Amino acid sequence: MAKKYENKSHLISFETASLQPLVVNNKVYTKVINFSGESFIVSKKPYEIVRYSCAFYGSSFQHAVNLSRETIGNYFKLPIVLAHDYGSPCILLPILSPKSDLNIWFSFQAIEAFYPTQKGSTIVLPNGDTIDVPVSTNTISRQIAYSNILSTHFLKRMSHLLNHGFITSRHAVRKTLPID
Repeated sequence: MAKKYENKSHLISFETASLQPLVVNNKVYTKVINFSGESFIVSKKPYEIVRYSCAFYGSSFQHAVNLSRETIGNYFKLPIVLAHDYGSPCILLPILSPKSDLNIWFSFQAIEAFYPTQKGSTIVLPNGDTIDVPVSTNTISRQIAYSNILSTHFLKRMSHLLNHGFITSRHAVRKTLPID
């Protein structure tokens, strides 16, 4: 059972599995579910939490979307890289329009399985919890494929930086540094 949590500046982390909207008296809250199964309610909309987290990690939501567009193409509902930790990206994928109050955000790593239902699909989290979503399994498959492309691209870029660094040759060092 989720407990009430009134922190207005919740931060998405690598432990966050999903952000699920919760409508109470015409006000939208967010049910945050962690990989451990712990859940709590935040008095902000899911999109507001994603925007705040992007800003906290040194970017903006629009910049994250633009990076995804450069990698994947100009599609709707693109997943975003929210942050990274030692080369491992934290990728969030939206189920509906990212700015929609009813959109559910999932961590790319949090989707263990999914299957069709009469009203859309059910997503299974690593801890065994299930979340019903109002989209087809084709939509979820597409979102996972986009997230996989984004993850692969990010990991290739990080690998290139680790293996080659910012300076690619000794000759470049001589040109930029004064030699006595």
